[in-house]
Amino acid sequence: MADDRTEAYGILRDAGPVVRLKNGGFAVTTREAADHVFRNPEVFSSKEAFDTLGSPVRLLPIAFDPPDHTRYRRMLQPFFTPRTAALLEQSSRDQAGRLIDLVLDRGSCDVVADLARPFPPQVFLTLFGLPLDDRDRLLTWKDAIVSAADLSGSAEPSPQVVRSAMQLFEYIGAHVAECRQGGGSGLLSELFAGSHDDPLNDEEAMGLCFLFIMAGMDTITAALSLMFAKLAAEPKLRLQLVEDPSIIPDVVDEMLRVDPVNAIIPRVATRDVELYGHHIPAGSSVGVALGPANRDPAELIDPDIFDFRRKYHHLTYGGGPHRCVGVHLAKMELKVVLEEWHRRIPDYELAPGSRPQVNWPSGVIGISSVPVVFPPAGDRGTMTPS
Repeated sequence: MADDRTEAYGILRDAGPVVRLKNGGFAVTTREAADHVFRNPEVFSSKEAFDTLGSPVRLLPIAFDPPDHTRYRRMLQPFFTPRTAALLEQSSRDQAGRLIDLVLDRGSCDVVADLARPFPPQVFLTLFGLPLDDRDRLLTWKDAIVSAADLSGSAEPSPQVVRSAMQLFEYIGAHVAECRQGGGSGLLSELFAGSHDDPLNDEEAMGLCFLFIMAGMDTITAALSLMFAKLAAEPKLRLQLVEDPSIIPDVVDEMLRVDPVNAIIPRVATRDVELYGHHIPAGSSVGVALGPANRDPAELIDPDIFDFRRKYHHLTYGGGPHRCVGVHLAKMELKVVLEEWHRRIPDYELAPGSRPQVNWPSGVIGISSVPVVFPPAGDRGTMTPS
């Protein structure tokens, strides 16, 4: 897993559509099995899977099943269309550009520390109408909580984690209260001002905020880390992207298929069920292994090969009723970062001696450091593809 997920996903694929895991749970590994799990929330519950996550509030909408989930999706969907994502594009582009401009004269940087990590919280703060100056403390709180997240529910959080959770809880609570009273701006203010017969209560509004903080930020950071590691190591692909930026959305989509950032999307069986010859007792975890499911040879020719010309509806954003509500926002963020980086820094490569590896085991597959070198501003040359 550390260097290249292809072999690991092949091992899972070869083990069959349902794999028994060491922790006693199960994972499905084919597209057909994944679709079955995603499309039957009454049997494979997202709510029960997230009940033990170390969040101060239940994450909305993924920690709910229909009919509650259906209500939340109906309420949120108008705010997460391609059109609404496009309304945030210019501010996101400006924010990405400012972060990149900070490293232009240095000739080197760590793409994760300098760009992939600070960018997503800035988008969150903009979306929710919060001050950009709050970015660093938001990251500190989020990191402490995410690092202690335990799906088994057996770990006792440290005092630091409890303190961070309470500080974040108070921060978000103050914002919810302000928006409820008609002040503030951003997504919550618009939700509260909308004409809903059954509006979000304060706890539900906080759950929505926590979803973006606890899940949305890390996935964008991890995806960017994997993308930049690949592009820095493959100059021919990078030059294709530089010469024709219009392919960036397709490149992003194929990278997400081949190298999804979520190792397993968790579900819990609500009753005894037979699945591809395996008896799965009620209460068992049944995860969807996105890597092998996205590379199913029954679905694709040469599924392990990266080919951005594919047009394939992969599962990286989930499926069924729980498919990621923020998919259009996420795609916009990834596209904007790659466009702005390659417009400013078209020539770069991995720093000598660096060997970016994913952190494993982990629920989110990402690389903590991707050091790159490039000609400083004013001294732009062209690095010859190797």
